[in-house]
Amino acid sequence: MVEPHGRKSIRALATSFRRSLGDMDQLHFPIVTLLDFMTVHFPNFDYEIVEDDELPWNEHAQTDITTGHIRIKQTIYERACNGEGRDRMTIAHEIGHFFMLCFCGFTLTRTYDNAKIPSFKDPEWQAKCFAGEFMIPKDRVEGMTVEEIVEKCGVSLEAASYQRNIYLKEAVAMDV
Repeated sequence: MVEPHGRKSIRALATSFRRSLGDMDQLHFPIVTLLDFMTVHFPNFDYEIVEDDELPWNEHAQTDITTGHIRIKQTIYERACNGEGRDRMTIAHEIGHFFMLCFCGFTLTRTYDNAKIPSFKDPEWQAKCFAGEFMIPKDRVEGMTVEEIVEKCGVSLEAASYQRNIYLKEAVAMDV
């Protein structure tokens, strides 16, 4: 469990990070290139590409928040390099973990009971939120169809649909 952060604050963080990189006008963000950029500009960041069998079958990548080290399965990395939207989002998700937990210092708390963690306190939800907001910036995709978002942002149909639905719900809530 982490300290609470809702979509609004995570969106602001993702937008700020993207703006600091100078790529606000670039919808199809070069997420793989960002890994190398971060090794130069973030002293506590590092990543490696590992053989697929070095990580559990159900994990595509993992971030060690104590060291800032990200491990990415080779097939995931290669597909991301080839523009596969789901794998590009996987890398953005891991960067979200690093950025929020290692760089910004969101506080992590262990829980030992089986209580359900609210989304806004769940580090997995927060990283997924960061990836979506970073790769599919709201102000740049408003009015686009899901297919346009997939093409212009280089993300999966699932990610584009999910983010677009979030943005549409927010628009409806503002009209009420």
